[in-house]
Amino acid sequence: MSRRLNEVGSTAAVGEHRIGDLPDDLLTYLMSFLPSRDSVRTCVLARRWRSLWRSVPALRLEDGPRGDGGPRSKFVDELLLRRHPTPLNLCDICSEYDTFHCEEAFTRIKPWLRYAFSHDVRTLRVVAGSLTTNLVLVSSHLKRVELCFMQFKGSLNFRGCRVLDVLEMKGCNILASILCQSVRHLTIKGGCFDDKTRRRISAPNLISLKLAPCQGLTPLLDSMPLLVTASVESFDQQYHYCFDVPCEGCDRQARFPVVLEGLSAATNLELTTDDENGFEMVPHV
Repeated sequence: MSRRLNEVGSTAAVGEHRIGDLPDDLLTYLMSFLPSRDSVRTCVLARRWRSLWRSVPALRLEDGPRGDGGPRSKFVDELLLRRHPTPLNLCDICSEYDTFHCEEAFTRIKPWLRYAFSHDVRTLRVVAGSLTTNLVLVSSHLKRVELCFMQFKGSLNFRGCRVLDVLEMKGCNILASILCQSVRHLTIKGGCFDDKTRRRISAPNLISLKLAPCQGLTPLLDSMPLLVTASVESFDQQYHYCFDVPCEGCDRQARFPVVLEGLSAATNLELTTDDENGFEMVPHV
């Protein structure tokens, strides 16, 4: 029995030494996949771990609804105050605020965004329950932006992000034009566009586009001379599709004609519809 216990103890000791032999850079990289709160908790593991969390190159932050937002926000404020000025590979912010407190939520996370940009964040991911805001980003390091379940009014301007390569928007209500000079890959899935005013997408360096919102007026697309692949999914099944406007029988403007003009340079173009009756296009004479 004692021999078996010694063998188990030896195995545990070897495992402990293997983790301890890893360099700090690798340990902080591995910790970057943890929520920031869990990353901080590793400080109790051993003396060596007391300060490792300060240099983790990622922030994974949560902000809860009104009843829970205070403690979470206080934790994040302390984290940002005590963290070393290590450049950020990722800033991931998840806000659970509801529609009634959306302005309060954006006020709360705005300092977190400023901190991320001041520390050269490369990937920004924001998941927010009905967070409504204008968004104007300026960064010479940001390469990827993912926005989920947000609502934008007024401005959605990425022209100040000179190296931004990928922009993904999922489940967002977009009541603003999208201006993104450097973006090469754009995906808009779910959510909706404005159903009263036709908005504009200006992305002259785009090489791939996926457009699959649920409803709203198809946006006007500025010239995309570098476009290679485009996928556009129809999102208004109540009306048939026509080449010109106005169309008899429709009380809205045409959909795909507006899109096709902006996609004329695409090498690979896919237009799809979920309509059970298929894709009907009716030319005017």
